[in-house]
Amino acid sequence: MKKRLIAVTAMVIAGVMIFSSAALGAASVAKNIKAYFSGIKIIVNGVQQASSPEPFIYNDTTYVPIRLISTALGKNVAWDQQQNAVIITDGAAEKQASQELTQLKNQLAQKDAEITQLRQQNSYYAGQIIDLQNKIKELEKKKNVAAELEDYLEDKYSKWKKIKFEFDVDGDEDELELTIEVDLSDYKSKWASLDEDDIEDWLNEIYKYVKKEYPNADFYGAIVDVDEDETLVEFKVSKGKLKVEFNYSIIDLDELEDELNDELGYMLDYYHKDFGDMEAYFTLDINESKQRLYVTVEIDLSEYGDEWDAVEGTKAAKRWIEDIIDFILDYVEDYDIIGEIVDEDGDTLATFNYYADDDEISIKW
Repeated sequence: MKKRLIAVTAMVIAGVMIFSSAALGAASVAKNIKAYFSGIKIIVNGVQQASSPEPFIYNDTTYVPIRLISTALGKNVAWDQQQNAVIITDGAAEKQASQELTQLKNQLAQKDAEITQLRQQNSYYAGQIIDLQNKIKELEKKKNVAAELEDYLEDKYSKWKKIKFEFDVDGDEDELELTIEVDLSDYKSKWASLDEDDIEDWLNEIYKYVKKEYPNADFYGAIVDVDEDETLVEFKVSKGKLKVEFNYSIIDLDELEDELNDELGYMLDYYHKDFGDMEAYFTLDINESKQRLYVTVEIDLSEYGDEWDAVEGTKAAKRWIEDIIDFILDYVEDYDIIGEIVDEDGDTLATFNYYADDDEISIKW
């Protein structure tokens, strides 16, 4: 269709394009223009809009009613007489969309902050994991050193002087603590037979190996009786030498005295009827450095004089004394035993001796 050319005034254009001639103020200027009307359609989001007044073309620019376009796009349109201005604001749907967009942006910002926090936590925990891994490696290294020394000692010294020992090592190449365990309920006599010099030489032999394999290690430890939970020996290196301290009495004299009195202090008619109801009382003393045990057997002659006279020097009395010595040797193997039988006044009735080197018993009545 051929375009229609119409000349209109600026006053008419303003009325068509904005609201009405009422929008024109005193400062308005009327101009003549040439506008082309060619049946221009307005389609918003695929829907054709009814357009009145009709759009037109002026100076290669298409002019359409502003209210129609704004309303179609969800905007509110108003005329501000004081400002001489068209005011376009968001419609309800767009305001809601804008609010929702703002909420989504806030949520996104919150999530971003949470992600940042999680990344910081991950970084922290990653550092913690590295520290723990390093500690595990260090512990494994220490464990390997301790395990190696334990294996060596178990192989070489688990049975020393016919006594069974167990070894527990803790530490690393810089510090080694050795605990040597022995059960004296099984090895009391054999342990008692050891000289302190033997034990010290044995520990120095162990230290010589430790010094060779782990020259920078601070070495110390103890020998412990697991039966009584008692520390028998303590040792540590000082100025390159192993210092050894003995914290035990080889024999529990009170225990041995009690057992002698219980087993061989009464009911002696087992050896011969002439012992009758005679009883004896044992007291002990010891010299550990010389491996010598002193035994005193007291008999009250005011009560058992006749019985003693009947058994003195007999084979039955000799067997009794031999059993006394054998009983003591179960506790202190390889010890010398010096004994005497006395009356209530301390006067000697008989003497008996056992010397480990000779393995013989001598009795004098």
